Amino acid sequence: MRPVFQALWNHQQFLNGLRFSVSFSILIIPTTAMGLTLPVLLEDPLLTHQEFARTIGILYGFNTLGAVAGALLGEAYLIRTCGLLGTGLTAGCMSCAAAGIAWLFSGAKPVTTGQTPKRFRLRLSLGKRPPWSLLFVSMGAGAILLGLEVIWFRFMRLYVASTSTAFCVMLAVVLVGIGLGSVTSSVIPRRLASPRKLLPILLLVAAIGTLLSYLFFPVPVLQGNTNAFHIESWQQIERLSLALMFPVAFLSGILFPLILTCVQREVASRMNSAGLTILFNTTGAALGPLLACFVLLPWLGFQSSFILCAACYAGLAILASEKPTWSIRRPLGIALLALAAMLILIIATFPYHRDETHFANARRPYEADGSHLIKRIEGAADTLQLLRRDLFGEPYYYRLITNAYSMSGTLPRSQRYMRLFAYLPLALRPEAENALLICYGMGVTADAFTRDPHLKHLDVVDISKEVFDLASSYSGPGYSNPLRDPRVTTFVQDGRFFLQASPESYDIITGEPPPLKVAGTVNLYTQQFFSLLNDRLKDGGIATFWLPIYQLTTDETKAILRGFHNVFPNASVWATCDLEWIMTGMKGPLHKPNEAAARALWSDVGTRLDLGRIGIEVPAQMSALFLMDGEEIDRITQGVEPLSDLYPKRLTDVHPDLNAVHQFGYTYLERSAAFHRFLSSSLIKEIWPNEWKKSLELLFLVRETRYLSEISGSNWLAELDLYLRHTQLRTPVLAVQNSDEFRLALAQKLAVNSPSLPVAALPDLVAGALARRDLPGAIQLLEGERDRAFANINNLFLLTYLYCLNGKVEKAEALAAAENGSIQKDWFVDWLWGELQAEFGFRPPR
Repeated sequence: MRPVFQALWNHQQFLNGLRFSVSFSILIIPTTAMGLTLPVLLEDPLLTHQEFARTIGILYGFNTLGAVAGALLGEAYLIRTCGLLGTGLTAGCMSCAAAGIAWLFSGAKPVTTGQTPKRFRLRLSLGKRPPWSLLFVSMGAGAILLGLEVIWFRFMRLYVASTSTAFCVMLAVVLVGIGLGSVTSSVIPRRLASPRKLLPILLLVAAIGTLLSYLFFPVPVLQGNTNAFHIESWQQIERLSLALMFPVAFLSGILFPLILTCVQREVASRMNSAGLTILFNTTGAALGPLLACFVLLPWLGFQSSFILCAACYAGLAILASEKPTWSIRRPLGIALLALAAMLILIIATFPYHRDETHFANARRPYEADGSHLIKRIEGAADTLQLLRRDLFGEPYYYRLITNAYSMSGTLPRSQRYMRLFAYLPLALRPEAENALLICYGMGVTADAFTRDPHLKHLDVVDISKEVFDLASSYSGPGYSNPLRDPRVTTFVQDGRFFLQASPESYDIITGEPPPLKVAGTVNLYTQQFFSLLNDRLKDGGIATFWLPIYQLTTDETKAILRGFHNVFPNASVWATCDLEWIMTGMKGPLHKPNEAAARALWSDVGTRLDLGRIGIEVPAQMSALFLMDGEEIDRITQGVEPLSDLYPKRLTDVHPDLNAVHQFGYTYLERSAAFHRFLSSSLIKEIWPNEWKKSLELLFLVRETRYLSEISGSNWLAELDLYLRHTQLRTPVLAVQNSDEFRLALAQKLAVNSPSLPVAALPDLVAGALARRDLPGAIQLLEGERDRAFANINNLFLLTYLYCLNGKVEKAEALAAAENGSIQKDWFVDWLWGELQAEFGFRPPR
């Protein structure tokens, strides 16, 4: 269908209608056959002599329990072992086996041509007037339950990881409830009450259960772990799901056979009564999720949606009941009135701020750094909470919490790799005229693209409209809303379908998807997806894509790299000083960029300042991002099967061993090996500017040092000495003092607007002075702190070192002697005195 989709790209509404029609046409035959199975089965001679209510309860119950087995078997074993195609074939074979069993038990005999036994004839026989009230109750019950399923899942995602395993467990709990409820309905003694009288009671109990299961939801206890509300254990997910979903699912399982029994008493044919009831119930089940997803959750939120669903159950109870049922002279009437009163009481006393507790729980692990809530949106796809961390009274960075996960942020550390998604390909293809960004996040990558004055057009695709709606909510030093740039066009669309249907070709395509283990993200990392990227690139175009290896096992990383390299023979991998790697693929023919045009990134004011803030201060630092080329990828992935659409479980839910990940990462971040790979790379020889190949050994050392410092700490003063005495770089000097260009800008603004030196901003101001090699200025700031008594003993050591570095050894000795009583001797002090003595002739205090 891809050529047709591309031809209709400019007619989006018609295109979406066509997509729906095609999907519907593909599914209509098997789903219709599934819908026919139960009504036809009820006409079997083996069952016609059995009590209808008991028969339908057992059949429907066991059918649903079979669905549980299928879901769990597929998720836990078949998809991983056999792939999607093998799982589909397995399901087909099981259907054939079921057909064989049905044939054996059907007692079929040879039939004369033109004759059809009466028991096999499909016919519509409604008898009296159709029981419309019961059929609409069936429709309403299906709509509410499936709508509740969407709302339950959305609510649970505030606590549970959004993985395919989590969704499977939650679905299984709902199906178990329905199945067991249906089997239970088959053993309810009919002498207690007729099905028609039981219906309103069960519907009111379902209404009450909807609210009580939410009110008594067992909130997990935060253990101080930032992942405490990002539950991945299937046992815990099962426990929470049972508490929230099972009661109403169980009642729904009882309701359907009862409704069907009531309909059958007014429609003579078992087959027709079952078919009609299932038709209305399934129609409601199709409408319920649409209403929940696109109307209830965005407009009302999950809590009000729970209340509305309970009210709808109560409305169905009224519709299903007969007038005499409510008489207070009958026990049944008293029970109905008591349940109705209980429901009204619950709604009247409902703690309407309870949802705030759940939202707060979801974001609490991310508030430990002082962030606070700015905005919250319950959208069609996710619950989003925007947090802001202030510094010196100004916005410092933002974090976007999606359900229970920090999906994106403007933290300075994160901005390093996000902006490189744009600057790395722009450096290699400075003549690029258009670019495509898949997944907007918080707009950091888009902001970097719009800083290039030579780029003529940027398309941005994201599946969430709410992500674009939040774009105007961010502010801060050096950030402007890229969506206001007239060169930017946004598309609310699935990234894969956009690549399939859009006729546009691009110079640069980049992607920053959600975390890899989030359900659905796997389809943005398969070999087939990378082929789509390649197809949409112009000749000589470049694709960059996020590869956070700390989220993956080593085998999973290799599977992704294998698929990427299969599509892009000219592949390479790049990174700063962390494990946020960037895969880069180039579509031939290869050529070196125009060096003068590439150098413009460091001469144009907007891009130069932006590159400097993320630590790429000179063009040669771009070279020092190199990790490996296609030849190395090919070597380490020999014999590795690529991540594929048909084998998505090659990306598992398993947590990686971080020690193994760091060991694998350090193999490629270690300076000497990385430098050697860079110089010997045939790809680098072909595409890299010669000017950017000089004086790189020191820059590879800086990257390795920063990596080791970030993962395990370091001797901070030795690291600072390396940067101050052997480089002219600013960013590492700031980083080793726990500062950055963003913090520094806020500290300097505070200092300008304050009548006296702000103590809170002193560390950043000292770091800024050292970053610009203003030793006297840094010394003056530290001397001012000494007059107030050092708040941090490290500042005493720093001032001593700076005195020596500035040629004032006597002052350093006097300071050390004066403060000797407050200095606790340890390895660091012994090292410092020894280094100062060896380098500057410093005499340690006695």
